[in-house]
Amino acid sequence: MPIEWTIEEESPIGSTIGNIKEILLIINNNSQLLERIHMKLNDNKDSQSFHFNSSTGLLISNSRLDYEQKTSYSLSIALEPNQLNCSLSVLIKLININDNPIIFDRKSLVYTINENNLIPFYIGRIKLIDLDGLSSFEYKYNLKNSSSQISIDATTGSIILLTKLDREIHGEKLQYEIIVIDYFNQKKLTDVLIIHINDLNDHGPLFEKDNYQININKSIRPGKIIFQTIASSYDPINNGNISYYLINSTSMFSIEKFTGNIRLNEFIPLTIKNMTLIIEAFEDGINLTDRTYVFISIINDDYMYFKLENRNQCFLEENKPNGTRICTIGKDSNEFSYHLIDPMDLFDVLANNGTIINRKVFDYEIDKHEYNVTIIVQDRTNQVMKKIV
Repeated sequence: MPIEWTIEEESPIGSTIGNIKEILLIINNNSQLLERIHMKLNDNKDSQSFHFNSSTGLLISNSRLDYEQKTSYSLSIALEPNQLNCSLSVLIKLININDNPIIFDRKSLVYTINENNLIPFYIGRIKLIDLDGLSSFEYKYNLKNSSSQISIDATTGSIILLTKLDREIHGEKLQYEIIVIDYFNQKKLTDVLIIHINDLNDHGPLFEKDNYQININKSIRPGKIIFQTIASSYDPINNGNISYYLINSTSMFSIEKFTGNIRLNEFIPLTIKNMTLIIEAFEDGINLTDRTYVFISIINDDYMYFKLENRNQCFLEENKPNGTRICTIGKDSNEFSYHLIDPMDLFDVLANNGTIINRKVFDYEIDKHEYNVTIIVQDRTNQVMKKIV
């Protein structure tokens, strides 16, 4: 059986633990024998916290003894000479004292819940930590400021949510100051309860307007972006992934799925004056959509390519050589070509810009004074023709 000694934790360094010689004297009742015995503290990890006087047999502490770190120490004291082949086991037990304050368990003060929770909803329980384990735990839990959102059970510290939380309304985090009263020691603890609100994808997309009115020119080329529709969501970007779709199917227009850009795919026929596109925004992960209408008015912009004001106003002086430029009714363009219909073959036209030239030398006294010709303007890509007389 080992020798057992006890000492209170946090006793001052240098405190006496016990005396080995006194123990041996009680066991052997022979002081002369003890004088011939030499004692030595065997070295181990526990022995480093103590000092042993081999002459007096006194064992004292030489470091801080904390019950929460270590509750007991095992030592061995060898008796010399070696022929005795004997050692004494010593067990030192620490006495726990109430030397650590009661503190909040930090994990019990921080919670994360999903929005749109059921009510009432149990979140968790506020917990206290007593490192010494000597408290009676006679505490009362309270909110510093009363709230309609949550309640705290005064006895158990249970947290009950009374309100359905919406991240877009309440924000991503709620904070409440907590007070715990220790009635036995007349002490008060305070800290902050934090509730993080997880966002759910619960808000559908929404266009800025129910409809849009835009104008585009008839001459616009395929591949051009004519408009962009934008829908937004109250949910954060990781939950607000919106796709766009063209509901009234048409090959003339298309919409980019993730940008809402509307693109012209084909030339606009001459007969079309206006169109209406129905755009739907769909938010991934939920079955919620929104629609908007894009009203398109087609503007006839032929004047950009034809100088119609020059009709019936082209003049040529007599005796001008063949190939003289008479007038130009078009504009330089790689997209249009100009062709002349002249049965008498008196004139010609430059295909790139509609410039009319003469194919003979005219004499005012001999030839007619006025001639009518027909110009055909052809769209090279769309094969659309316009007749100008």
